[in-house]
Amino acid sequence: MRKILVLIGALALVGCTSAQPLAVDLTPSAERGLKLSQQSGCASCHGADFGGGTGPTWQGIIGQSVAFKGGSSGVVDRDYLVEAIKYPDKKLRVGYSVAMPYNNLTDDQISDIVDYIEALSQ
Repeated sequence: MRKILVLIGALALVGCTSAQPLAVDLTPSAERGLKLSQQSGCASCHGADFGGGTGPTWQGIIGQSVAFKGGSSGVVDRDYLVEAIKYPDKKLRVGYSVAMPYNNLTDDQISDIVDYIEALSQ
């Protein structure tokens, strides 16, 4: 029980950070993606500034090589991000013990969020 309370407290602290998203030039779709990711709870794990936390950073992630549990690896690109958001338990990243929850985002909403993640890598 104590471990659960510690985990809940840690997650609450991640969500309470005062950091703000990076100031980057955003297309209209990336702007929608930023708002959606804040409203959908993405920031509670990926950080208020999307610099990471319980979940991986979004800043500068495009083109990075990442390792998956089970021994495979891949490069973070648009296709990977769409798949990771739609099917969060398909490829689990090494180094992150909390699985991303499933969501009810539409394909258009996912595309907007990926546009925002791409903007953070420019």
